[in-house]
Amino acid sequence: MNGHRHQRAFTLVELLVVIAIIGVLIALLLPAVQGAREAARRTQCINNLKQIAIAIHSYHDSFQRFPALGVRTIAASGREFHFYSWAMMVLPYLEQKNLFDDVMSAARDGSLPAPWSSWARWNRELPPYMCPSDLPPPNRTRSNALLNYKACVGDDYLQNHLTPNDPKVPGVQNRGIFQPERWINISYILDGTSNTVMLGEMVLGGRPGEIPGGVALNVTAANPAGCLARIDPTNPKMLTPPVQDETRPVGGRGWYGLPNFSAFSTMIAPNGPSCLYCADGCEFMGAASSRHPGGANVAMADGSVRFISQTIDTGNPAADDLASPGFRASPWGVWGALGSISGGEAASLP
Repeated sequence: MNGHRHQRAFTLVELLVVIAIIGVLIALLLPAVQGAREAARRTQCINNLKQIAIAIHSYHDSFQRFPALGVRTIAASGREFHFYSWAMMVLPYLEQKNLFDDVMSAARDGSLPAPWSSWARWNRELPPYMCPSDLPPPNRTRSNALLNYKACVGDDYLQNHLTPNDPKVPGVQNRGIFQPERWINISYILDGTSNTVMLGEMVLGGRPGEIPGGVALNVTAANPAGCLARIDPTNPKMLTPPVQDETRPVGGRGWYGLPNFSAFSTMIAPNGPSCLYCADGCEFMGAASSRHPGGANVAMADGSVRFISQTIDTGNPAADDLASPGFRASPWGVWGALGSISGGEAASLP
């Protein structure tokens, strides 16, 4: 014996095997970790919706009516008016009374800056209004207040941006809970609060024309089929032009109280395309949407939160909306029926 002790080391092959095993374990664990993170984000989104629904009911308790979708006031220029959204009106019930009072103190003369301006008071991102599963829109030039949760205007398209006292169409009524400058109380929800959608998720926006998040313009057809026809046949994740530009993403102007920035309708299934009749401030066929797989969360009028599958029954997409639909059953299936407050439908979620 020479008295030398031999020390055994790892061979290159053994080291590579260990590295490979570690890589396999990481690959197996990573989806589980990502799934757990998304589950936590989705839970937070549900909690946000519940919190906002409670705030809206607190507003109702205070004023015996739900907030309007938007309320007009004169702009700071004194030459034009803008609609300011329900999301501003319920701030005191979301522990944001200081912000609300600050905004109102600046409006004592009846004027406020445009909802998309760079006014410092507008540039507040409020956690209850943002879903952690989503990403901010890529262009924030004219997108100051992010809003992932929108009010439901019902199964309406042709008149969902009008006020009840609009001189061109006097007396027009949305079939959903919300409408610009219309305040209704809970007794108007004849279909039942557990069967009527009050709020829903909508992604903030991505690339122009992306589905979901983008908006197709100049969709004059009064039915969902006209909007669905704008899906690019060569790329089902995109819309065909013209589309809304990236400085006006649907989730980027939360203080703007018109449908194309603070509302959605129940005519096209969640995660489907969204369409506008014109370039801005007009009829909006907005689809609920989210970054959660398979659908989007909604808050019903009773405050409960439900997940709506993107495969929910949407009835006949070729059925035309009517200028004054009144008390009629929705032609757009279970989803359309859930949006109306008084359609007389028996539809409900299981």
